[in-house]
Amino acid sequence: MADELLSIGIDIGTSTTQVIFSRLSIENTSGYFSVPQIRIVDKQVIYKGEVHSTPLKTRTMIDADAVALLVEGEFKRAGFTPRDTRTGAVIITGETARKDNAALVLERLSGFAGDFVVSTAGPDLESIIAGKGSGARQYSEDHSCVAANIDIGGGTSNLVVFDRGETVCAGCLDIGGRLIRVSRDLYVDYVSESVRRIARWKGISIACLLYTSPSPR
Repeated sequence: MADELLSIGIDIGTSTTQVIFSRLSIENTSGYFSVPQIRIVDKQVIYKGEVHSTPLKTRTMIDADAVALLVEGEFKRAGFTPRDTRTGAVIITGETARKDNAALVLERLSGFAGDFVVSTAGPDLESIIAGKGSGARQYSEDHSCVAANIDIGGGTSNLVVFDRGETVCAGCLDIGGRLIRVSRDLYVDYVSESVRRIARWKGISIACLLYTSPSPR
């Protein structure tokens, strides 16, 4: 007979952060006289939180307290408390995983679930997670074929290739949708380190590349 667990997933990315609650059904799929093999046999997403901008104190520091308040707010909106969750995962991905205090953020959030998996996802792991989440790995297995998945985020793009369900290769490029940000008054107010390196290599001054409004006729 399957046992049900309430699980929480917290994804802290370069640009956005989101919280999801799921009901997991786990079951011992081995025989009575075999070593237990506990597997997830069913999963139902029961609450999908809002997509929030990832709180930052500076370009190199995540606002750990603001992230914790964000997650606490999602618990209230979902109608749960940390005591209700028995398992979960918080994963910091993309450029956010490179921030100076990423470990502190993980520690700050670890109390929101019982048996919590906490990790900063390196490029290979993040690519594989995205490939599984998109269904590419399952498609590759079901159709006995090669399938690729590209996950384009705010700071990085992750690539993975599956061959009949098995991971062949995975990697990450410093290409994303928010490597350069422009303020409301049309000034460049953020440039990622990866773009700065490319700009220095090409002899380009990003600070001079400001948007300008067209002159009135």
